[in-house]
Amino acid sequence: MSQSAVSYEVDGDQVDGVIGQPSPGEAPYPGVVVCHPHPLFGGDMNSSVVVAICDALAERGIASLRFNFRQSGDGETLNETSARDVEVGLQLLDGWEMVNSVRMGVAGYSFGAAAMARASAVLKPAKALAFVAPPVAAIGKSTLSDDNRPQYFVVGGRDRLVDPEELSDVVAGMKSLPTFETLDGADHMLGGYERAVGERVADFMAENLLP
Repeated sequence: MSQSAVSYEVDGDQVDGVIGQPSPGEAPYPGVVVCHPHPLFGGDMNSSVVVAICDALAERGIASLRFNFRQSGDGETLNETSARDVEVGLQLLDGWEMVNSVRMGVAGYSFGAAAMARASAVLKPAKALAFVAPPVAAIGKSTLSDDNRPQYFVVGGRDRLVDPEELSDVVAGMKSLPTFETLDGADHMLGGYERAVGERVADFMAENLLP
C-alpha cells in the first residue's frame, strides 16, 4: 500500500489524514473512510485497529482515508463536529479521481463508530457500513434501524464498555439484518486482535464493494 498525507478544511478548521492506495492495483478503486477511537482518550488515526483495517483493505484492492477528528469545545460539541468530520471525509474520498464513487463505505471503531452512527443519515454515498465496538446508545439513537444498506458489527466478547448482548439485541431489530460477530477473549482495546478485526471488516467491505 502506498500512503499519502492529506490536509483539508472542515468548516474553517484543518483536518489531517492519510490516503492509502492499493499497490499494485487498478484505479478507480473502491474506497472506505475509517474513523478512529475517542481523541480525548488518546485515539487518533494511527490507532492500531484503524491501521489494521486500512492494511487489510489495501490487500483486497480497496483504498482508504483515515483522519484525525477535530478536538474543540466540550463533549457535546465534539460529538457534533465528529459527525461532520465523517461526512466531509466521505465527500473528500468521493471527489478523489482514484476512487470509484459508487463503491464506497465507512468503518469506525468505538468513538469513530458512534460518529458514523450520528452521521449515518447524511452518508448517502456510502454503500456499506462497518462498526467496531460501537457504543450501544449511539447505535440506538441513530437512524440505522431503518437503514437498508449492508451493515457489519463486531465487538469483543470481554468488552466492558460495550455489552455484547445488549448490542446484539439492538442489531437484531434492524431492517437490514446486519452481520454481528463477537471476538471471544477480546476486550474494548482489542489488543492482539487488531489483525482479526481488520480482516473481518475488509472482507465485509470487499463483499459489498468489489465487482
